[in-house]
Amino acid sequence: MRILIWITFVWLLFSCLSLNAATRLPAVAGSFYPADAGRLSKMVEDFLAKAAPQIAVASNSRIVGIIAPHAGYQYSGQTAAMAFKCLVGQKFDRIYVLGVDHHSGQPTVSIWKDGVFDTPLGSVPVDASAASALLNESTGFVFDTLQHIQEHSIEVMLPFLIKVFGIRPAVFISVGGSPENGTKLGKELVRRIVDFNGRTLIIASSDWSHYHDVSTAKKLDELGIQAVMELDGDKLLQAARSEKTELCGLNGVLALLTVMKAANGKATLLERTDSSRSSGDVQRVVGYAAILCQSEGFRRSSSSNSSKEADVVDYQKEALNAVRKTLEAVLAGKDVPKIEFKDSRFKEPRGVFVTLKKHGDLRGCIGFIEAIKPLGEAIQEMAISAAIHDPRFDPVAKDELKEISVEISILSPMIPVDDFSEIQIGRDGLLLRLLPNSGVFLPQVAPEQGWDRDALLNNLCRKAGLPPGSHKAPGAKLWRFTADVFGEKEQHLGN
Repeated sequence: MRILIWITFVWLLFSCLSLNAATRLPAVAGSFYPADAGRLSKMVEDFLAKAAPQIAVASNSRIVGIIAPHAGYQYSGQTAAMAFKCLVGQKFDRIYVLGVDHHSGQPTVSIWKDGVFDTPLGSVPVDASAASALLNESTGFVFDTLQHIQEHSIEVMLPFLIKVFGIRPAVFISVGGSPENGTKLGKELVRRIVDFNGRTLIIASSDWSHYHDVSTAKKLDELGIQAVMELDGDKLLQAARSEKTELCGLNGVLALLTVMKAANGKATLLERTDSSRSSGDVQRVVGYAAILCQSEGFRRSSSSNSSKEADVVDYQKEALNAVRKTLEAVLAGKDVPKIEFKDSRFKEPRGVFVTLKKHGDLRGCIGFIEAIKPLGEAIQEMAISAAIHDPRFDPVAKDELKEISVEISILSPMIPVDDFSEIQIGRDGLLLRLLPNSGVFLPQVAPEQGWDRDALLNNLCRKAGLPPGSHKAPGAKLWRFTADVFGEKEQHLGN
């Protein structure tokens, strides 16, 4: 019976992983940029190669933003490359792409909930946990496909994103409606980033003045760009409303400025140009700009830092207490307790594993790889599964619980592995699938076992029931992920 439950659980888990809820197909491939993958790849690589050497993003910059144009590549591709060139060699834990709503006229901020954005160079997965968190807790934000299906402002960013970072998850946001929506989104992103321990990139997609002569376009653009340099969203909005500057991505840029001003950032103009550089038409031009913003993060007083550290401790303690309370009830034959979690993060969908150890030895470990349930609910469910349904062990007995310590691993989104050299021991967990087989290792497994990268990969193959080296086989798919890992101290159990 336990084996049947385990097989059913694994089938459901990996069915959830492989099923994309929504695929956003390319809308302007073949018009704004080549639909052929080979031609597109070479074009973007050439743009990046020709981009003049840019200032280096500071290694201590925790929040980085760029403003890049989104016209057809023959017109604005080189300027966009100027912005993306600054990001080469950088690593980010979360990426937000802020687009424009040119077509639908909807008055809302629309966040693509899950699935992928398809491109000729590959499908970019949605950072579903971050997207769902914005949708679930942010009043007025919606998931409206109409704001995305025909929209090009996010789409044309993606080939550059892929060439710079490879295929990795991002949050895709169409910032429609009034400029107040941009400010509102910016404030919500501030709230998210303050509580996020990783490094954040925000891409604001925007062209500037439209269909003026070269001289007029330059004056309009420079006034708005100056407001951006000062991180002054109010000044930019006032100039736009009085028609002293023009930019179609105003809302997304306002969101970026709201974040950067709150984080005491700085902005650098990389290039300002217009379409006449490519078209030769100096009477009706579209203005383009590449701008870099960066910040060391939100500054806190020592008392604020202490408060933040206490918040992390409380969050972890709440999770661990929930597991123990759940196991105490279920192993005693009672119903699963209803726990009212205080921290709002327990409402966010997250992947999570619960590991049980007895005197340091594994006693059970089961989890959700994907963010398919709210964290609080997932923690309770996986605690029960680890104690009762792990087929490698007999069910945990009620009297045994006092000898068991709990460890929780809260997972990041899955990132496809393009090159095995990306994998870092101690940072990355791995998921291998070569249907019908699959296997998972959490990030802490390799250091605990003393494995290097090759040993990790070969042991992952064995865990999946495959011969060593199967991760290189045709059809094999490999993902990496990070985890926030914390647990109880065994010496404190039973007190």
